[in-house]
Amino acid sequence: MIYFTLRTLCLLFLLVFPTTSMGQEVDWKPTVGEAVGTLQQYLRFNTTNPPGDVTGAADFLQDIFEREGITVKRYEAAPGKINLSARLKGTGDGKPILLLHHMDVVPADASRWDSVDPFGGEIKDGHIWGRGAIDMKGTGVLQLYAFLTLARQKVPLNRDVIFMAVNDEEIGGTMGTRYMLDHHYDELDPEYILDEGGIGSREIFVNGKLVFGISVAEKRALWLRLTARGIAGHGSQPHAQNPNDKLMHALNRLFSQPFPTVPNPVLDALVSRLGPLSPNQFTNAIRQTTVSLTSLRSGVGDPPKANVIPSLAVATLDTRLLPGMDAEAFLVEVKSRLGDEIDVEVIHPASQSVVTPHDTAMFRALSSAITRHHPDATVVPMIIPYGTDSRMFRLRGAKCYGILPLVLSAELIASIHGDAERIPVDQFETGIRIYYESLVEVATR
Repeated sequence: MIYFTLRTLCLLFLLVFPTTSMGQEVDWKPTVGEAVGTLQQYLRFNTTNPPGDVTGAADFLQDIFEREGITVKRYEAAPGKINLSARLKGTGDGKPILLLHHMDVVPADASRWDSVDPFGGEIKDGHIWGRGAIDMKGTGVLQLYAFLTLARQKVPLNRDVIFMAVNDEEIGGTMGTRYMLDHHYDELDPEYILDEGGIGSREIFVNGKLVFGISVAEKRALWLRLTARGIAGHGSQPHAQNPNDKLMHALNRLFSQPFPTVPNPVLDALVSRLGPLSPNQFTNAIRQTTVSLTSLRSGVGDPPKANVIPSLAVATLDTRLLPGMDAEAFLVEVKSRLGDEIDVEVIHPASQSVVTPHDTAMFRALSSAITRHHPDATVVPMIIPYGTDSRMFRLRGAKCYGILPLVLSAELIASIHGDAERIPVDQFETGIRIYYESLVEVATR
């Protein structure tokens, strides 16, 4: 008990007054200035996927590490499809902690960005604007400067800390995380992974209450293509074999009642801590299985002729299943509602579902660091409705936690993949320190 008390006191001292072996405290102001400038430059590399060429961005990150005297390993899965890692060595008393982010971004329509270049890295109204500012170059830069601070402070580590930047996350991770798992997992073999997923907000979970959700699981994507077949004909003569009518009637049946769901311990833990959640599209998505109609294609000609009944009508569905739900049973239910006249093709099968436990040293460290900087915050485990690279690492047994440790408004959260993606500059120090303090707590001797 005396050892535990002394260790705890020493740890708290290190977190509040982090020092090098020379007794020098961290000066966060220049670190934050560096981080802001780094993100501005990082956003200027157009890593839109497709095609997802991250060569320039990878070179940029590699140069930062080499200037710090830190060795970088590059893994080229294909031309332009580069992954890289940097490692701070520990004593090996524990398995590594992996800081994970992706360099690729989704496309941006510059004409919709209100005079801001989506690849300009411009600071405007206290925010850094650009595609990837939140998803996920901003997160990567916060991780980067937590990692560099560990190196600069010469913090003694009992386990390795690895920084890894990957490509291809936005199109499934084949040349990124999947490639690393298939070919280089033995070099990583992490116990913990810090990735994207969760956020802090006063609006999303319970209106007016500051909540940080740390993702420990994600819903599983099951994508379906529906095809209705019929008989082509003249639009002036309606008939019962119009595939558009068949498809519309089938979709009406599909959406006429709620979709089946399953109990979820993560959701139960979240609601038990917070009470009733605010009604919005995000909390709606994490509480139940969802189905979105994402495309409808039909007609003859381009543009389609208004006076021709086609012989084919096609729709796609983006289905997201809660962890623990039987994908095959759900598919049987969908086919039953659609009826025999609709062909159903699985174009993306649901992967296995793994939930990371939240009773771990890393989850506790993240919670402590967050509440140290935000004393009024409640920290909860959560499910996220979208996919991340963590799903692949969870299948290998790694404990994955998704968190961007910033307080974001609903408007900023909605800007992800949108036309005004941006990240607040005034929270950079807090974000870096939450990552840094969590690493110190879990990875120090």
